[in-house]
Amino acid sequence: MYLFNKHFKNIINHNKKYFKFKNYQTNNQILVEFNNWGSLHIANSYLLKNLSEKYNANILAYAGYSILSADISRNIYDKIKWLIAKTFSIRFFGVYKSCGVKDFIFPNINGNIEDEGNKIFRLLKKRLKNNYDIENIKLKNIWVGDLIYDSYLKSHLKKTIKLENKSFELYLKKSIYLFLFWYDYFSKNKIKAVVLSHTVYSIGLLARICLKKKIKVYVCQPDYLNCLNDRLPYARYEFYNANKTLLKVEKKILNKGLAFSKKRVENHIKGKRIDIWWAPNNPFVGKSKKRLLSKNRKFKFLIASHSFIDSPHAYGKNLFPDNYLWLDFIGKTTQHSQHEYYIKAHPNLYKIERKMNYEILNNFVKKYPHIKLLPVNSGHNQLIKEGINCVLTVLGTIGFEYPLFGIPVVNASLKNATLNFDFNLHVNSVAKYKSLLLNPKKIDLKIKKNEIYRYYFFRHILISPNWLFEDINYIRTKHNVYNENIYSYWVKKEFKFDKHNKILESVKKYINSNKYILDYEFLDRNILDDMNN
Repeated sequence: MYLFNKHFKNIINHNKKYFKFKNYQTNNQILVEFNNWGSLHIANSYLLKNLSEKYNANILAYAGYSILSADISRNIYDKIKWLIAKTFSIRFFGVYKSCGVKDFIFPNINGNIEDEGNKIFRLLKKRLKNNYDIENIKLKNIWVGDLIYDSYLKSHLKKTIKLENKSFELYLKKSIYLFLFWYDYFSKNKIKAVVLSHTVYSIGLLARICLKKKIKVYVCQPDYLNCLNDRLPYARYEFYNANKTLLKVEKKILNKGLAFSKKRVENHIKGKRIDIWWAPNNPFVGKSKKRLLSKNRKFKFLIASHSFIDSPHAYGKNLFPDNYLWLDFIGKTTQHSQHEYYIKAHPNLYKIERKMNYEILNNFVKKYPHIKLLPVNSGHNQLIKEGINCVLTVLGTIGFEYPLFGIPVVNASLKNATLNFDFNLHVNSVAKYKSLLLNPKKIDLKIKKNEIYRYYFFRHILISPNWLFEDINYIRTKHNVYNENIYSYWVKKEFKFDKHNKILESVKKYINSNKYILDYEFLDRNILDDMNN
């Protein structure tokens, strides 16, 4: 039953024809996150096919959005709707069944879980004195505070957490219930592997439990495939090993890659769209008719603000628990400074985030009038020309952009992609950060452009995003890869039987390697050819 949607019909019939999922007479289970992101379902098919055969395991899908975009408790209407959709394979239920899924799980919070959760909550509440305490929360000796923190901000559209807020207390309690449900489920069942979409928000709870229990956990996206481990517990965290990885690259490939990266970066400065898919609006484009910065010799800081709700703990702890507390610290610290401070809104936000950010930033500059809010359309080229001397960020892409012009970037984090390269400063203490804000002469950094090209090559070229699609970045400019329309595109435009078999074999080799990331080592494509094309 497809509810007359041709895209669902196309992918379901396609999967039934080309994937022959078996029923295994074992108790072994593979869990896969249930969501509505079309390209992930295409990617998951190849991973699940290999995992189910490797472990002789049946596949179950689980609702990964509990307490993030839906309440953990369901009313009778929601339960009936879920049961009907599951029974008659409606929409995404049908897609998941065609990907080998045998059943669907929605967390059931019973009285025992509530009783244990309430005891844990009462003990925790006594210990929580500030926001750092929230992000440090552990349950069953598993660190989950960052996930709870970010999930609350996202689900409640909050810029920060106030401990006295009753909505946070309720959310914390529900987060504890959800964790206990899954901890108990993993204790009672033979879970061989888990497939997630992300490692942030409450979605990441299962990843933390898996790592604790030494269970394989994968993050599967149309542009990357990660197998997490204790040293690399986050998705897209390969930059942690950047230097070691680059040392192993053949000289011919490295030299070609650096030259290629130089051209890509130059195109970025010119305002062209390149490999940074999460930034469709080029930040160098845009110019105000009026001068934006004061015409004087004062030292000028640019504060590159972030989204307030988009997983501030994406790679772990930063200098401040969230992006608003970071801004507020800058505001308080610099109130009597002789330097100038400008703040710019993040250029690539979803509609709901844009509205929220603009309101927060307008109130922020009212609270701290010595900081000037720049127009939305202000581009980097204009700001650089008018005299920005230093950029402040937590972990923004801007970290590689301003150093191209010899302008230092100071990161309030040791958890970002520029960490292992020498063209940024990464601050490890609030005291040091305060010192740099007030005494920019202490910002001592010799920037080498070649180091920026090394970063770009590692971050965007060395590891191909095209393990599934022929050119995922191009496709993103033409299609929404996260809705169901991508099903038909895949079936009619991308799919070829020989390519299908090669992807299956690549994923199989990758799984058996136990390596963190699926890269060119496992693909039927060549990095030199990709750069030439």
